[in-house]
Amino acid sequence: MEASLKEFLARPENRPLVEAHQKKEARQALRLKEKAQALEFREKVLQASYEAQQNVAPFLDYPVLWKQAKHLLDTGALTEDELEQNMLRQLQDASNPGAAEFQRAARHIVRLPTDQLVGALNEHLTERRTGNEHYKQQKFEKALRHYERALSIVELVQGLSSSDQAEIDSNRQTVLLNIAAVHLVTERHGQAVDYCTQVLASQPTNMKALMRRAKALALRHEYQAAQEDLEAVRKLDPLHPGLQQQEQRLQQLMARSKLSDAALLQHMLPA
Repeated sequence: MEASLKEFLARPENRPLVEAHQKKEARQALRLKEKAQALEFREKVLQASYEAQQNVAPFLDYPVLWKQAKHLLDTGALTEDELEQNMLRQLQDASNPGAAEFQRAARHIVRLPTDQLVGALNEHLTERRTGNEHYKQQKFEKALRHYERALSIVELVQGLSSSDQAEIDSNRQTVLLNIAAVHLVTERHGQAVDYCTQVLASQPTNMKALMRRAKALALRHEYQAAQEDLEAVRKLDPLHPGLQQQEQRLQQLMARSKLSDAALLQHMLPA
């Protein structure tokens, strides 16, 4: 019988049938492997902290995304911590249409008395200082992860008194500016603008936010908006450090842009 089967498989006229069967078996094996990998990945998620599960959960609704996540973990391209942070960053990105919904769903405010608030702010400061060290070493993505953790702490808590809340708000503005600085130096200028704007929404006269946003806007070729921010700084403090240098840099960028536009127009006109 074994010989008959081998003979059957060897016949040229049966080759398409044999190949089709082999492909079917390969697909079944692949599906079984993917199912096993999915179960393994699910187990990893279930073993993670509740906060991590909350952050990863929205991505698991889309098979393509969790397959890609599994591949990144298996190949060592990302650690579990990096994957979680990347997912969370995407969900929080202001350009993501679902960012506002995610913020509403994920945000749980905890009102703390002063003694407990001190502990939370100390944790926030530890994360922020670690981020500062990474920033000085030009490890910008690592710095960003620590700044984002620091931000999550001050966005989670609320003070019982106005003085406690003022301390929380002050720390929040500082870490928002830290995050904006990372986005600026890594040339994510749009995100730098967004974080500076968050600061200015509650502190319209924050000169550091105005200066930083002006720089990001200029690099996005939004020269008029950049000029308005610098004019606001000049009204607040004409001698503000770095103001004159940034104004000169903006004028250079505007002049260069005009020359570039003129050259392009000249090229487009018929000879």
